Amino acid sequence: MAAPPASRSVDATDARPAQETGLEPANAAAMPGRVLSGSGYLPSVIPHDLLAGVAAAHRRLLDVVGGVHDDVLRRPCGLPGWSVAHLLTHLARNADSHRGMFEAASRGEVRKQYPGGQQQRDDDIAAGQDVTAAAARAELTDAVTRLERSWDTTPVDAWRTGRGWVSSYGDTALADLVFLRWREVEIHLVDLDLDDLGGPRWADLGRAYVEVEWAWTVRGLPARVPADVTLLLAPGDRPSTAVGRGDQLVVVDVPTLPALAWLTGREPGAPGWPDLGPWS
Repeated sequence: MAAPPASRSVDATDARPAQETGLEPANAAAMPGRVLSGSGYLPSVIPHDLLAGVAAAHRRLLDVVGGVHDDVLRRPCGLPGWSVAHLLTHLARNADSHRGMFEAASRGEVRKQYPGGQQQRDDDIAAGQDVTAAAARAELTDAVTRLERSWDTTPVDAWRTGRGWVSSYGDTALADLVFLRWREVEIHLVDLDLDDLGGPRWADLGRAYVEVEWAWTVRGLPARVPADVTLLLAPGDRPSTAVGRGDQLVVVDVPTLPALAWLTGREPGAPGWPDLGPWS
């Protein structure tokens, strides 16, 4: 067996992503000699966990779409009034919209997700209703590839302070945009309703995605809960959370996944549960 290599002194930047090498922490002036305690781990400004999650979701999406033929495209999907073709076109155009925001952020600019507004979004979706399966697959694959490449080439300074503009949230940090794309893929993979081709059902949502989605959705709940209601989410598979200050207490005593299905508008909920404001 070969002898182990000689030990060497490892600078804290060695283990950092290539595009972050050489960056100093914000409090570097207060750290003479950059002596680090513990493991020496320095957090990254790039959301690697989110990027890994959405990349895996992209692969799953493209695998499922690989089995789609022209007849499948004309099926209704899980979104009222939409076909599979509509939803695949939306997923491709959504990827393009994210790429546009990232490319603009890399130039120091802020771009709207859909510069033409809701009309552009609707027209883009409608344009896909008559595409062939081969064209839908090619468009989606190309759009995903371009988006992932734009993430790879986004400078660190853009990751730190860049943003895009999303109609639901206004100015949105780039890391949050990555999560919103992840959500788009995970939720719409279920909405495609292609379980006969290996597509996922709601119960198949990945654990990592569910963790981030739960935190994000609960954070946005105060604006959605009626003023007279206090909503107690008691899933049992995670700590309970109370939202709202109303006198009427409503307990949602179901596990995380069915609770999320209601919170995201995919299921109507049980009798007595309040009508929530729009999910976004």
